[in-house]
Amino acid sequence: MKKILLTVIFVLFFQNFSIFSADPEYVYYALYINGKRCGYEIQSRRIEDGKIINTDKMLIEFKRLGSPVTMEVSETCIESIDGKPIGFKTVQKIAATDMVTEGSIYPDGNMTVRVTNAGSISVLNKIYPSGAVMPEGLSRILKQHGLKTGTSYSAEAFSPSSMNAMTMTFNVGSETPVDLSGHIADLIEIKGEIVFPDQGEVSFVYYIDKDYNLRKLIMPFVGMSLESIACSKEFALSRLEPLEMIESMTVKIPKDIRHPKKYKKILYTIKPCKENALTFPETDNQKIRQMDDGLIRVTVKPVKGKKKAGYPYKGSDPELLKALKSTQYIQSDHPDIIELAEKAVKGKKKALDAAHAIEAFVNGYIDDKNLGVGYASALEVSRSRQGDCTEHAVLTAALCRAAGIPARVVMGIVYYKNRMFIGHAWTEANIGGKWVGLDAALVNMRKTFDATHIAMATGNGDSGDFFGITGNIGNFIITDIEAYR
Repeated sequence: MKKILLTVIFVLFFQNFSIFSADPEYVYYALYINGKRCGYEIQSRRIEDGKIINTDKMLIEFKRLGSPVTMEVSETCIESIDGKPIGFKTVQKIAATDMVTEGSIYPDGNMTVRVTNAGSISVLNKIYPSGAVMPEGLSRILKQHGLKTGTSYSAEAFSPSSMNAMTMTFNVGSETPVDLSGHIADLIEIKGEIVFPDQGEVSFVYYIDKDYNLRKLIMPFVGMSLESIACSKEFALSRLEPLEMIESMTVKIPKDIRHPKKYKKILYTIKPCKENALTFPETDNQKIRQMDDGLIRVTVKPVKGKKKAGYPYKGSDPELLKALKSTQYIQSDHPDIIELAEKAVKGKKKALDAAHAIEAFVNGYIDDKNLGVGYASALEVSRSRQGDCTEHAVLTAALCRAAGIPARVVMGIVYYKNRMFIGHAWTEANIGGKWVGLDAALVNMRKTFDATHIAMATGNGDSGDFFGITGNIGNFIITDIEAYR
């Protein structure tokens, strides 16, 4: 899950602020997490054939239990001279996986998106979010409101990497001295938030000069501090210091949970580390209660699903029909995925049996279980047969959908060992009207989905679906656990 959080925070944020500089071609930034310089960013802006083209390239290096992972993202936004969106292209390379997404935006509000992944090409027809701007349009809004202290406003910004709009708020502060890696500059402080509908919010602080050049960015990131600081090309591209991510994704608990599969229900008392609201979804497996003292009670009680429910799903529930569709990361209509699904459910007459057969099949099919894989789509996993929890989750969801069983990907935390929860991904399949938990990554160890899975977000595996969890992880503690057999 660490990979998707990195992709979300970097891709959704950095590529939505147009930078103007004395350098007509490139602007360089050093990226720091908890003081370690583990990445860089290169931004450029040019006018070509009557269009404004903003390109942002980012690279970050990190480790997962010692396994090195490199993430590279390039995003190009094409706009008209007056800031109207025309098109975009993103290239994501994470470890051995890559995905290219190209979009064309039309005046009538329609959008055609072409996704190339694992050698396969798919075309998606979508509606462009009305009123959403890209970098040039966002920069124009910033300049229209000016830099007077006390000015506040908001804008809808489109993220090509998630193909969703997010709300960005801006509150202009006063000029203040800012440390730019040893050089002190007087810059204007702008505080704000990024909000995805139903996905929570993440705060940020911009420091810009009077010519609207972004010089420094600070924002919280899964309990850590993330900084982007303008610098020279030589410094940005010099040797990096990879960050170990696993430690930042852990949540300590007050007592151990021995033999998790034995418990039918577990109640967790959660205390926020700061005032901002935490977001935990209500699901069939998880209930949320907000207490008057600010604490949150999360009750996890796995449902088993109806044994007699059949498949494929033939109902008309919009949510379930959506959970059957092929998506950018869950290519359930691809022949390779369909073939695997047929193999996994062969001989299974009921949906619950078929879902658990898929769960077990995926666990055995992914025979190279390692932490060095980037966030791969289901199609990529079907060909590489390697990965960790996220790869197990998207492939499970894809095979369920291909078999006609509505399914979704869940992100959250799971009990690991030694009084510790870690970031994790799993799947839920809708069986007879109930969302049943499936965890192909852990099925051999725990035999079934259990009450130590705390969900934070659900979706199709797309990066934008899980934006809200960046504000959760690292910002709460579990103060009490009540387990029931």
